[in-house]
Amino acid sequence: MKKHIFILFLLAFALTSHAQDDKTDRKQELRDNAAEKKTASKLKVDYNLFRRQMLALPEYGDERKKIPALQKASKMAVKIVAYVDSIDDAGDDVKTLMGYIIENVGDNSTNIYEITYDRATKKITTVKPTGETSDIEQDDADTKKTSPKKTTAKKTKGDDDDDDEDQPAKKKSKDEE
Repeated sequence: MKKHIFILFLLAFALTSHAQDDKTDRKQELRDNAAEKKTASKLKVDYNLFRRQMLALPEYGDERKKIPALQKASKMAVKIVAYVDSIDDAGDDVKTLMGYIIENVGDNSTNIYEITYDRATKKITTVKPTGETSDIEQDDADTKKTSPKKTTAKKTKGDDDDDDEDQPAKKKSKDEE
């Protein structure tokens, strides 16, 4: 009987030490999860701050002012969107975020501005126009460039008589008859 008690005592000790190992593993997992959540939260804060700063840019406001003219020209729904590109993010080691001001006309989407955000200073560092324009804006620019300007020829002394012939004849009033 003493042997059985001694074996049970050894087994109990082994089980408690194994339970202690599980506790430390769980604590480590909780720490890891907390670190991941903190990183995700930090990224989320950076994204929101970056997006708010993009919406406050004067370039964004200028593009929003063009919406009525674009809708009239295209007869489609036009949206100007601030977009944070998070595809290249690898976590905390990324020092900058990229974003775009995008113009959506119907099914067509065009990047108007490329914006870089520095995560260390929490500010937008560069705003570059991409050079892309929608087809509607290109058509408007082409018509402005190619529209013929009205030219008026200077009159000379001999041309005064010719102008009367070009004008349509007026009805004579009762006094002139």
